Amino acid sequence: MTKGNTVLLDESKIAIIQCKELLKEISTSCCMPERSSKMADVFTKIDNLLQNLGLSNLKTENIHNSIADIGHIGSMTGFLFATCCTETREPLYQQMYKEMNIAHTKLWQYMGHSH
Repeated sequence: MTKGNTVLLDESKIAIIQCKELLKEISTSCCMPERSSKMADVFTKIDNLLQNLGLSNLKTENIHNSIADIGHIGSMTGFLFATCCTETREPLYQQMYKEMNIAHTKLWQYMGHSH
């Protein structure tokens, strides 16, 4: 992959949007209202990440911040997953992690790093 390939950015955004959709599904089926604020924090972090990736003047710093944000979203999601009261949402959380990894990988590829 070549550095700066905007297709990679688009693919990363699609993966993050999919994370948001999965979180919506988790959120609407949650039976514990006290978790709402923690889920809202993840939604906010995802929205901020998407906004950052949508900037037309993306700089290396923006991409590195986005990569770090994916890690933060992963840790926040991990708390929700670990404290979820039912295993029925486990596949949703697992898919969120897959999508985060896709986004993370695409951003590194955008920066010129790949294996």
